Amino acid sequence: MATLLQQADSALKLGQSDAAVATLKIATRAYPLEKTAWLRIAQVSFDCHEYGETITHAKKVLELDPDNVVATSLLAVSGLRVSSKALADLTVKNRIVTGDVRAEAQNLATILRTSVGGEIIPAVEKTDRSKPRAGRAQKTIAASQGPRSTTEEVLDLLNQPNVPVKK
Repeated sequence: MATLLQQADSALKLGQSDAAVATLKIATRAYPLEKTAWLRIAQVSFDCHEYGETITHAKKVLELDPDNVVATSLLAVSGLRVSSKALADLTVKNRIVTGDVRAEAQNLATILRTSVGGEIIPAVEKTDRSKPRAGRAQKTIAASQGPRSTTEEVLDLLNQPNVPVKK
C-alpha cells in the first residue's frame, strides 16, 4: 500500500492527477478495506472539480469509517456544489420559480442556516421591487442587472428568519 501511495504522490507532484487516481484505484482493488486510498481518490477528485467522483469515494470511506470528518466534509461540500450547479442550470432555464423545487430549496436553506448557527452571509439591503423606481438612470441600472441569480435567491432564503416551509 505504501508504495502505491508514494507513486500516487509522485504523479500528483508532476501534475498527473489521472495517473495518481489510476494508481490509487489499483490500491483500492488490492486493499479494499483500507480507507486511505479511497480518501485520497476523493481528495484528488475534489481538487479536480469532479464532485460526482468525490461523492462516490467519500461515501466509500464513510462505509469503512463512519466518523471520518474529512470524508464527511468532502461529501457535504461536493453535494452543495453539485446542487448549486443544478439550481443555477434551472435558473438559467427559468424553471425554478415556484413549486416543489422552491420548497425543497427553502427546506435545504433552513437546514444549512440551522447547522451553521444563524446567518451565513450578512443580509444585503433589499429594495421593494413592487414600487416603481424614479428616474431613468435607476431603470437603466435595474435593466442591466437582469434577472436575479440563483445565488441571490439562495442568499435571500438563507437570511430569512426560520419560518416553517409547507411540505
